[in-house]
Amino acid sequence: MKLFEPLKIGDITIKNRVVMSPMITNLATPEGYPSEEHISYFLRRKSVGLMITEYTYVNKVDSRGSPNQLGLYDDALIPKFARLTEAVHNVGSKIFVQLVHVGRKTRRNLIWGNDVIAPSNIPLIDPVKEMTENDINRVVDDFVKASERAEKSGFDGIELHGAHGYLIAQFLSPATNKRVDKYKDGVLFLEEIIKEIRTVTSIPVGLRISATEFDPGGLTPEIVGKIISRVEDKLDYVHLSAGRDGPLGGSSSFYYKKPSYLEEAKVVKNYVKRIPMLLVGSVTTLEEANKVLEIADAVVLGRQILADPDWLEKIRNKEEGPIRPCIRCNQSCRLLSTREVRCDVNPELGWEILPPMERGEGSVTVVGGGLAGMEASRVLALRGFEVELYEKSDKLGGELNEYRDPYKRKEFSNILTYYEQELKRLGVKIRLSAKTEKADLLMIPSESQPSFVEYKGLRILVNSNLYAYQDYVFEWVKSNEVYVTDNVFKGLDRNRAFLLKEIYKGLGVRFEKPEKVDVTINDVRKEQPSIGKAIAKGYWAGRMYKNRYS
Repeated sequence: MKLFEPLKIGDITIKNRVVMSPMITNLATPEGYPSEEHISYFLRRKSVGLMITEYTYVNKVDSRGSPNQLGLYDDALIPKFARLTEAVHNVGSKIFVQLVHVGRKTRRNLIWGNDVIAPSNIPLIDPVKEMTENDINRVVDDFVKASERAEKSGFDGIELHGAHGYLIAQFLSPATNKRVDKYKDGVLFLEEIIKEIRTVTSIPVGLRISATEFDPGGLTPEIVGKIISRVEDKLDYVHLSAGRDGPLGGSSSFYYKKPSYLEEAKVVKNYVKRIPMLLVGSVTTLEEANKVLEIADAVVLGRQILADPDWLEKIRNKEEGPIRPCIRCNQSCRLLSTREVRCDVNPELGWEILPPMERGEGSVTVVGGGLAGMEASRVLALRGFEVELYEKSDKLGGELNEYRDPYKRKEFSNILTYYEQELKRLGVKIRLSAKTEKADLLMIPSESQPSFVEYKGLRILVNSNLYAYQDYVFEWVKSNEVYVTDNVFKGLDRNRAFLLKEIYKGLGVRFEKPEKVDVTINDVRKEQPSIGKAIAKGYWAGRMYKNRYS
């Protein structure tokens, strides 16, 4: 199987063709070096051939984009990064560092009160200062020094972040580079960085770039292909993603096709003649990975390797159990302005540093066959308990069975299939349409989404961010005149909100305020029941459970 074949990048060989995508975690320390939690996070994903760190800022002046982001801005950090690379090498994987300057994609308070800089004075968040040649020379030097530190830290390679609208991309994209000096050709900036890095390092150097920016005035697959053809002789690989600053980009929700960027990658591939090409894009299954490998040399996994770190091992050996699927909800993995990375379907993400769960013995009765009850049963069975799971209805899944959004229903049904298969594998005894007076763990939700109410021939105004009402719009619009406010999309990540709006428009949902309505739904909440909360509740209940034998 091609997925398990080794791949040569520069002068190093990775053991298979699965690459862990660079993903921000907020697991680094405020100073910018990997915490013990961060190292444990990487080690848990040791089956991949190559790990690429999250974007790592190159100076402590104006290059940082988020709190608790990795940074290679000072020699004093080298021993801490060496701890990470040593750990990854000890478990048989390779690791590259992704270096970034975020340019205009930041706030002054994240860059220590300094000016936000960019190729041109085109603000995105805060006011922007157009870079002088001195600024450009300084930043090139910052990339070079960070690259030297990377090699001294034991990294196997360097990836330059030229995607997603960060500084290198700002130089490359016609939409963000309006300079009139020689750097109006933004490839010159990239070439200078690569050339100078090559003079001081001996490890592979690659480029991540967006195959499309979803903007006819920005980077297109054809433009990207021409850029790569100009710098290919200076690179060891290219890594394709997508997006710039808008709602469409690398982490697409369940409303977007998958694998996500095959057509764009095919165009770019026509220009890549000598070096390996890596491709990311919502891959969750072996079938999707194989589609990517028809075009690219390696498949890059992001959210799926967060959802199930054992994805590759489970493909290799089905006896390892079913794969826990990423459902592309873009919930807990996208709350990175104020939280560490988490995953709605994998409650262990971010907690990899915890010791193994205590062994248990004896029998446990769990009541409630929704997500919390299924997860608690899974964890208890893994600990060694004999588990009986009671559900009063005739099927498992709880509110998973109530979805009316066809896109959500299709993707989210995969998590129910996972639990059904995993509980069977673990020997959990499932009692459907059954009740019991004995409940060691009561996993009945304390709060639920509102139930569906049928309406016909009415004018309905929905002013609620509850997930259930987002679903019910799909049903109501079939027989009613439905209006929604902006509050309907409150709390959703940008990609999911944007695509849901587009789908609503196609269904005839209206966005203006009606003069008269028959039904008004007002319910906007800061917190609401969710898949992530239910699964986390079940996980911690199962992990912490103690019986008389404990």
